[in-house]
Amino acid sequence: MSRNTLRARLAFSFKGETHDLDSVFDLDTLAAEEGEEPNFHRLLAQANGIDPYSYLYEVLESYDIDFSEPAGIAANCLHDGRFDWPSFARLRSEAPEMGIIQAIAARLMGVADLGEQPDLKAALLAAYRAGKADRPT
Repeated sequence: MSRNTLRARLAFSFKGETHDLDSVFDLDTLAAEEGEEPNFHRLLAQANGIDPYSYLYEVLESYDIDFSEPAGIAANCLHDGRFDWPSFARLRSEAPEMGIIQAIAARLMGVADLGEQPDLKAALLAAYRAGKADRPT
């Protein structure tokens, strides 16, 4: 399974000094509460040695982060420099199931990419989940 990474950049000025922050995050290691996304401003500040209780941090928070160079599942969730964390979280949670149903589709139906057949993908995923739900634990 490929790593899910994302580059975050933010440039701003504070007290006549330009700050150009740049970090690559391993999204698989970021902890976030269910339904919440990581605080990328705080992560970017920490990665660049900025105290989150400083005025510099307050200024940093007022700027948008520009995301780029996604890898893995993250590549499907980046649009015009904005990262869609909820989509990423959903795709990441579905990844093990998708691997199984993609293998079935390829072996039994000759379908190399379920992404090209969304109705078939949805049907196979629903059948897989129904089968899992019926299994005794």
